[in-house]
Amino acid sequence: MRFAMAWTTLGLLGLLGCSKPASTPIDPPTAATVPTPEQTEIALRRGRAIAAETFGLLRTNLQTAIQSGGISNALPFCSLAASPLTASMAEKHGVTLRRVTHKARQPSGKASEPELALLNHFESLMTAASITNPPPPVVTNLVPGTLTFFAPIVIGAELCLKCHGEPGTDIAQADLDVIRKLYPQDEATGFKLGQLRGAWRIDFPMAALTPGADTGSPRHP
Repeated sequence: MRFAMAWTTLGLLGLLGCSKPASTPIDPPTAATVPTPEQTEIALRRGRAIAAETFGLLRTNLQTAIQSGGISNALPFCSLAASPLTASMAEKHGVTLRRVTHKARQPSGKASEPELALLNHFESLMTAASITNPPPPVVTNLVPGTLTFFAPIVIGAELCLKCHGEPGTDIAQADLDVIRKLYPQDEATGFKLGQLRGAWRIDFPMAALTPGADTGSPRHP
C-alpha cells in the first residue's frame, strides 16, 4: 500500500522557506478548520477516484481526436474541450479541479508558489520507475476549511511526446506550427519520457468529507 503524506499549511510554508509577517493577525485553529485523519484519508481516496475518472475522460476524447485527424487535429482539444470537460467533472463531484504545471501550455495552468513546492516534492521522489509507479499523492491543508489533493502527472507514453517532447525531434514541424499558433505563450515542450508533466489539484470542502462520501480508491491516474 502506498504511503500518503498529509501536510499542514505550516509545514508547506516551512518547505517554501517563508512565513506570515509578524504584523498579520493569525486566527487560532478551530475544529472546523483542522482536518481529522479520517477526513484526510477520505480526501486521498476521493482525489484518486476523481483524478482517475477525469484522466480517463480526457484521454478518451483526445484519442478520438487523434484518430479523426492526427496530432494537428487533437491540439485544439486542449484549448477548446479539455477545460469544459474538467469543469463538468468538478461540478459533478462538488470540488474545484484543475491541472497545474511548472511548464504551462496556457497561462491558466501555471503553478503558483505553493503548487510549485508540491511539484518540486514530486520531482525529488522521481525515479526511472516513475512511469509505472509514480510518487504517491499528497493531501494538504492549504486553506482553512479545505483539504487539497495533489497527484503527479507523469509523461508515461511516447504519444505524449508528440505534443510535449523536443521540437524537431519528437514534435513534427507542422504540429509545432499549430502549437505556436494556438498557444503563443507555450512552455510545455522539451519533456522526456518519465518526467513530471504537472499535477492534478482537487480542493475538497472539509464539511463534505464525511465517511459516507468515501468512494473508494481505484488505480492512480
